Amino acid sequence: MALSRRPSDGGRGPGAPPVPVSRLKDGRFHGYLRHPLPHERDTIVDAVVISYVKAAGPVRQRAIDDLDTRGASVLSVYGQRMASAAVRAGSVDTLRRGLVAVGMAQARLRDARENLYPLAALHDAASLLGASLRNLITEVSDSLPTSAVEELRAFDQRQEQDKSLAAMGLRRLGGGQTLLYS
Repeated sequence: MALSRRPSDGGRGPGAPPVPVSRLKDGRFHGYLRHPLPHERDTIVDAVVISYVKAAGPVRQRAIDDLDTRGASVLSVYGQRMASAAVRAGSVDTLRRGLVAVGMAQARLRDARENLYPLAALHDAASLLGASLRNLITEVSDSLPTSAVEELRAFDQRQEQDKSLAAMGLRRLGGGQTLLYS
């Protein structure tokens, strides 16, 4: 699914995200990183991220403003999950969704370092798919707050060894259709 933007209020009225970020507060997201891929929770986060991208700028900002630390953590975990899913599917668009989720989460995380894990996974996945994290950041930058884009670019500008899976204590498990960043 492409990440094109189309104005939509989803029947919720002006200023409200079509799929509210409050859906990410659901207690069923506890342990989300450990759920098998794909999982029904991924479709919930997909809907939030896709509706965020399709929304107008003020609506996207309201979604970010409405995001709490729990929802931000869910988005961050989703970013790491989408790195695995992207490699499995050979889909750069899946990487873009994961990167948007990480960017949405950036300012709302209790500790912004939580995003280092999914960013390392997204970076590795991009290289496996013949893409670059730098180009993906540029592609999604119009959808994200400036501060988030700056943080994403700062990660990308690190030395290769400082943004590697090993540097973040991550590794690839399996390969192809079973690849998982853990």
